[in-house]
Amino acid sequence: MRGDATVIGPQRDEGSAVTSRTVSDHPTNGTRSPDTRADTGRLLREWRERALLTQEQLAARAGLSVRSIRRFERGGSAQSTSIRLLADALGLSPEERAALVTATREPAQDRLRQLPGPSPLFTGREAELADLDRIRDPDRLVIVTIAGMAGVGKTALAVQAAHLVAPHYPDEHIYLDLRGYTQDGRPVEPGEALERVLLSLGVPAEQIPTDPEDRAGLYRSRLADHRALILLDNAASEEQVAPLLPGTPGCLVLVTSRRLLTGLDHSHALSLDVLPLADAVALFRRAAGDHRVRDEAPGRPDELVELCGRLPLAVRVAAARLRSRPSWTVTHLIQRLRVRRHVLAELEAGERSVTAALDLSYQQLPADQQRAYRLFGLHPGPDLTVSAAAALLGTDRQKAERLIDGLLDSHLLQEPAPGRHRFHDLVRSHSRARADLDEPEPARRDALTRLFAHYRHSAAVTMGTAYPYEGVRRSGVARTQPQEHHGRRGQHGGNRGVPGRRAG
Repeated sequence: MRGDATVIGPQRDEGSAVTSRTVSDHPTNGTRSPDTRADTGRLLREWRERALLTQEQLAARAGLSVRSIRRFERGGSAQSTSIRLLADALGLSPEERAALVTATREPAQDRLRQLPGPSPLFTGREAELADLDRIRDPDRLVIVTIAGMAGVGKTALAVQAAHLVAPHYPDEHIYLDLRGYTQDGRPVEPGEALERVLLSLGVPAEQIPTDPEDRAGLYRSRLADHRALILLDNAASEEQVAPLLPGTPGCLVLVTSRRLLTGLDHSHALSLDVLPLADAVALFRRAAGDHRVRDEAPGRPDELVELCGRLPLAVRVAAARLRSRPSWTVTHLIQRLRVRRHVLAELEAGERSVTAALDLSYQQLPADQQRAYRLFGLHPGPDLTVSAAAALLGTDRQKAERLIDGLLDSHLLQEPAPGRHRFHDLVRSHSRARADLDEPEPARRDALTRLFAHYRHSAAVTMGTAYPYEGVRRSGVARTQPQEHHGRRGQHGGNRGVPGRRAG
């Protein structure tokens, strides 16, 4: 060994099976030879043996999979994050770290890094981020669906979480906007999405099969034995997502959608709600600028974000409105938002619009669910039961439940307690606006007539049970169950508010 060389490899007594290496002897000095990766693999194995670790023990200590350790020691490529984790786990010296980095460095184009940057306004969601970090598993294929209503912050959370766990997935970072809810109304076809990913992975266009199933097979082959992070944003359905799932363990797939994607096997489902009050206020302060809020009366920001329903999109739009109007105060904006029929019009700023976001969700619904969405918004109370929903729709309970389930799956309706359903305040405003636009006035009147008949009948039954001997005083109110209404208006005598309508 030359006296001026720095020892970076394991040192053992003369005659040991493991020989020493020096910086000057390392294959990465000067021009890389074709055997560089193989030499790097041998070097990693020597360092592991020096530390008296098995492959399994090194994997556990580094937070990597055993399969990745084996691949690295066979000369497989390693990303910078994996190199750092290995160096920490092996206790390498600075010189050894530098040699390992040099030996495993790949050309920039080999590292696919497509994740969007995290939002500078991202606020809160600590519990959700902790859940997503805990779910990851380097030895399994992990699929997480993040669902929620329009504007609740699904993409922002998914991107934030992806950057949080990215160091544990050192190979590809893939991002695809599947355009499930967009103005042009055309979600990305799976075959088209696969073509984009394969091109990004370096597959020449002429080698990409034309058949979508063959493309999916090639995609799975390219990701085999890789630890990839895949973010599929704005998905429309399970059928759109399924061909984009890897086929081997070691990858993490995050999927965002406004619908519950219950058809994806072995997936973890996260249903995202609006922000807690403190986080919503913090978001508003950050988005509007603390100088626009600090002189306001205590409680004013709280009141404003409550008028926004603590929906992140609405809070950010309100902040943008305040920021763009120097003469406005939070109090003035609150007064404008209090005019309920104008609340959605106030929550528009540039391309951001709560109405536009909810319109996209509405337009994706089947016609019968669109009608249910409109009519449910006519309900005068805070929530409605299945029976009340059936009365509004003029149908039976079974059909009403099916339509309710569809709106729940699309996150346009909430179920705070079993059997009781309600709208988010902004969604209710949108629902009523759509009813005014799309539902004829006679149809709205018919729906309310059926609803009031249902409640009249329910009240009569309740009073008859509680005070059976006073029934004669209520003889004008029918206590028998109204007949089922199947949409044939003439069958039940037009619009008369009589209790002969089916309430459900």
